[in-house]
Amino acid sequence: VACAYEYDKKVFVYDPVAGGAALVVIDVGSRVYALAVFKDPATGEQRLACGCGDRKVRIFDPVAGGEALLVLDIGSEVWALAVFTDKTGAQRLACGSEDRDRKVHVFDPVVGGEALVVLEVGAGVSALEVFKDPATGAPRLVCAAEKKVLVVDPVAGGDALLVSRGLLVVVMMGTRYWRDCECAGGLQGASDERAGARVRHRETR
Repeated sequence: VACAYEYDKKVFVYDPVAGGAALVVIDVGSRVYALAVFKDPATGEQRLACGCGDRKVRIFDPVAGGEALLVLDIGSEVWALAVFTDKTGAQRLACGSEDRDRKVHVFDPVVGGEALVVLEVGAGVSALEVFKDPATGAPRLVCAAEKKVLVVDPVAGGDALLVSRGLLVVVMMGTRYWRDCECAGGLQGASDERAGARVRHRETR
C-alpha cells in the first residue's frame, strides 16, 4: 500500500499484511495530494501516479522506486486522480485540479504528452471516481467539485451528463471533510480507494 505524507514530499510503500517498516520510499520532491495505481500495458508492472503541488503528476515504479519514469505538466495543483480504460483498451489518467484551474485534465499515463481531453467543472476537484455506463459500457467520471457532484464523459468531453447536489463527504489521506450542499438526489456510495479518497453522497431531506 502506498501512503503519501504531504509535507514530507515522499511516498512510503508498505506491506499492508505484515506491516513493519516501509519497503520503498519514493522522494517525489513536491507535496503529494493524490495517488493512483495502474499497470504498464507493455510489461504488466505496477505504476504509481502522484498528483503534486508543483502542478505536475509524476509516474513512478512503486516496487523499484527511483526517479520518476514520466512527468506530466498539468499547469495547476493536482488534488485528485483516477485511472480508467477507454473503449480501445488504452489506459487514461484523469487529473482533478485546484480552485484556480477548475478543470479535469485527461492524459495518456504511459506516453505522456499534452492532455487528450480537458473538462471544465467550474470548481476545484476534491475527488474523482470512475464507473461504466451500464447501457453502453462507456467510462464515466464522477467529479466532486465544491458543492456539486458531476458526471462527465472523460473520453468525449463536453458538458456534464449529470449534476447532483447534496451532502458530500470526502475522505482524503485519512482526513475527513464535511461539506453541506443543496441536495437534488443522485449518486450514492461512489468510492475510489486506489486514489486514496472516498466520495459518499448522502441524500438530505
